[in-house]
Amino acid sequence: MYDDRDPGSAPMDPGSISFPVPSKFSWRNPLMASHPGLLAAAELAATTCEWHWGLILSVPVLVLLNAFFVAAEFALVMVRRTQVEKMTQKGVRWAWALGWLRRRLDHAIAATQLGITMTSIGLGWVAEPAIAQWLHAWLEYLSPELRQPTARASSTTLAFALVTFLHVVFGELAPKAVALQRPATVALWVAWPMWLFTRLTRPVVWFMNGIGNLAVRCLGLNRIADREMVHSVEELALIVEEIEEAGLLSPEQADYVQNVFRLSRKTVRECMVPRDRMVALELHTPPDKILEICRSSAHTRMPVYDGDPDNVIGIVNTKDLFYLFSLRGVVVLQDALYPPLFLKPDQPIADALRLFKRAKRPMAVVRDEDGKVLGLITLEDILEEIVGDIEDEHDRPVPRRVPYHRRT
Repeated sequence: MYDDRDPGSAPMDPGSISFPVPSKFSWRNPLMASHPGLLAAAELAATTCEWHWGLILSVPVLVLLNAFFVAAEFALVMVRRTQVEKMTQKGVRWAWALGWLRRRLDHAIAATQLGITMTSIGLGWVAEPAIAQWLHAWLEYLSPELRQPTARASSTTLAFALVTFLHVVFGELAPKAVALQRPATVALWVAWPMWLFTRLTRPVVWFMNGIGNLAVRCLGLNRIADREMVHSVEELALIVEEIEEAGLLSPEQADYVQNVFRLSRKTVRECMVPRDRMVALELHTPPDKILEICRSSAHTRMPVYDGDPDNVIGIVNTKDLFYLFSLRGVVVLQDALYPPLFLKPDQPIADALRLFKRAKRPMAVVRDEDGKVLGLITLEDILEEIVGDIEDEHDRPVPRRVPYHRRT
């Protein structure tokens, strides 16, 4: 406790303190015995330490505990679920505890917050007063002319600054930096102690979470579920850009990923081949003309219509036509037709991909609500939206309707 003498009285003379401890300084150390000032300082230090050594030693202990909970919080958030699953499959020690914490991440984070709060309060409640009283005794000895209120205020300020420095640097910043750089390693290191602490504090955390959720609902807000804490497409695009800037993805790979994100927002109209660039066959076209169109167009598949170009009745594969011609010497379109697939122009590209996969055919005719054919779309058209133009030896140098471009 602080000295409760009258503020105007003279400061305490360290040499007048009668404790059994100073005697061991006087007879074991001749230097101190021959210098009364050093002996008095040693007596003062020994006296204060006798009273407060336990409280002062609690400072590094509480700082280390705070660092543990801070590191645990950041490591549990940063470690990926896939990493935890791989470590569990390999039988890594304490991986099971880490998996348990990841499956109950909201509860585990609440437990780390409880630990951080308890250690922080402990530093302010126990450590700061002990250091302040220790500094106060030294200030009284080193500066006897200081008045009691001044010495007390100075020691309190210095103790507060010292505890704050230790708390922020070694209890917050350092463990956070380590956890961010080595999340998997730190997460394994803290897994078992955090599992035990979380189990022991589960009733307390459950009660506080309930009160917190009630307060949130009183404000007209809803509790955020784990499944809602996901990244949007825009956020994922920014993450890909950061990964590219870090050198973990090449510019070409980053473009592919970005184009996949863009593709999810596109419609069939944006990717289709327009009607004026379609190559189609009329059902009653003469056989020699059919073979000529197949050779000149170099398309593998073409739509077939009966009379009106809007009356598409099927899709023909030119390979089948040439095969039938090699067997019979004549081409009959009806014998090589496949039922046509139809899509609407405003349907998302995902619908086209699902249709191609289900029907096992990579071409569909695009027509509007009135049945008018607007164009066609193939699996290659969709793939070119991701990787750019795919040309073969038969392609003509005609620019695509939607040119491939790098993002800016």
